[in-house]
Amino acid sequence: MNFRFFQGLKEPSVFLESWKTVESFTNIRSRMFALFFISSVIFGVVGWIGMGSQTWSGQFVTAYGLEYDLQRFYFFLGRILLGILYIAVLLLFPALLYWLLADEHSYRKFVMIQIFPISILLLEQLLFILLMVWQGIDWHSSPFSLGVIGQLVIEHQWTIYFLGSISLFKIWVMYWQFLSLRIVTTLKWWVVFVIILAMNTLFWAITATFATLNFHQYLYS
Repeated sequence: MNFRFFQGLKEPSVFLESWKTVESFTNIRSRMFALFFISSVIFGVVGWIGMGSQTWSGQFVTAYGLEYDLQRFYFFLGRILLGILYIAVLLLFPALLYWLLADEHSYRKFVMIQIFPISILLLEQLLFILLMVWQGIDWHSSPFSLGVIGQLVIEHQWTIYFLGSISLFKIWVMYWQFLSLRIVTTLKWWVVFVIILAMNTLFWAITATFATLNFHQYLYS
């Protein structure tokens, strides 16, 4: 069966009902390769323009010549690798959870489902770049997230990053995950909601933790 990407985004319930009865879809490998490629490009651009390099900036300004170029290159390369790892984690681990909760379908089919929430998250990453280039707004200060409100009432950096990870795009992803898990399992709606909320809360916490870590300090300590 042809993989109907836009139908999956606009009408997830209709797509998921057809997904249950279809053994395989066409063009899945090419679409997954496209996700890895697009993610590496987006994260590479993020590294190239210096987003997320605040904790490295002190070392950048003290370096010069070849050392400066190498540090910029390492940061750029690290971002590309992070983009690849980002897709791999989001493809494999949620699919594993789905497969454990609903073993009626193959693990490969559950991996395919993750194409939709990942596409939404990549769209958000692209928006982060536009906000930084046009307005100088960092990701945790996006007007589509709770980070802006958090910065008005608190000063704790980790909490600001955590709230900045909660956005309208993440809510869209949670909605898609909720529908998909409800359709492919027999779990009650509140159980599915708790599972989806716990999984995403863990992801937000990890994002906030990595944002606060000074990796450059660890590498050169």
